[in-house]
Amino acid sequence: MSQSNWKEYFNDKAKTHGGSVMTSDYFNEKSFYIQRENTLKWLGALKGKEILDAGCGVGAFSETLVKENTVHGVDFSEKSLEFAKKRGLTTHCGDLGALPYENGKFDLVLCIGVIQLITDYKRIINELARVTKPGGTLLIETLNRNSLQRKMYSVINKDKKFDLMYTREELESIFNQLGFGSIEFMNIHHPLSFVTYKKGEGFIDKCFSTSFAIKGVKVKA
Repeated sequence: MSQSNWKEYFNDKAKTHGGSVMTSDYFNEKSFYIQRENTLKWLGALKGKEILDAGCGVGAFSETLVKENTVHGVDFSEKSLEFAKKRGLTTHCGDLGALPYENGKFDLVLCIGVIQLITDYKRIINELARVTKPGGTLLIETLNRNSLQRKMYSVINKDKKFDLMYTREELESIFNQLGFGSIEFMNIHHPLSFVTYKKGEGFIDKCFSTSFAIKGVKVKA
């Protein structure tokens, strides 16, 4: 699907669902809240930080960070951003590949469930890395290409909206090239509520985690 079609798709979802988490393509609300809880727990306490939620949608993922941090949200869905603004994010409507921020602005950059929608994902990751400050953290969550559940789902649901999925090794290689170290992984096993924290060489993590997150610390400016 082209970027303009995705924009229309998410604008329509925001008009239908309002500020609900169902404006995003999670299995259900429970899946969203489990993922958010585990991700924020993984990141640890955050206070007084400059944070970017790249592809923020209605702002539901980062809303709990607003109270003690400055949270910026960028998305191309104008309707979604109306709700993100109400949640306390400082919003900007635009392209994630051309962010309106100076180099090294953010202590933390989040990109949750976005790159599976974008063919030119390397350009996006490069731009997210650019605005991450040295010593700051970049965290990306996306779909696991090796997931048996995803493969079965794609056979059953011929109208699936995404085709792009990734391996941990692919994203780890990009993070390394962009100067990130201390790289860690979180494996998400929907519909189960538990996650595991390792690279995923084991059969269960590699083939039964539906999604995964990678985070790294920027060690080179």
